[in-house]
Formats: sequence, structure tokens, C-alpha cells
Amino acid sequence: MDTDTNKIKQIVERALADGRLSRQENDDIKAAIWSDGKVTEDEMKLYRELQQQIFEGEIMIED
Repeated sequence: MDTDTNKIKQIVERALADGRLSRQENDDIKAAIWSDGKVTEDEMKLYRELQQQIFEGEIMIED
């Protein structure tokens, strides 16, 4: 993983520390992914893993 992907991974880990994901945290993650104007395969993999955790009920979404 490159430096940007590691930064995004850290943002995701901080956001999910409480087992919940707020809309703001989700927006922050997406902004970090798009910050350089492109989405790498690793970045997309991280976001898909996040979505899968939500789908499986491991992560709760809150407003």
C-alpha cells in the first residue's frame, strides 16, 4: 500500500473505533479517497471492505 492508502486506512480505523460510522465520517473517508483526483485499486478495496462490514451488520450507521 502506498502512503495515501495508509492514510485512508488510518482514517477508516479511527472512524470505526466505536463500531459506528457517522455520515460525516463516511464523507471524510470518501473525501480522502478522492483527494488526489483518482481512486486506486487499494483505496477502492478499503471502501468495499467498509461497505461489506456495514452490510453484514458489523458496523452501524448513525446520523
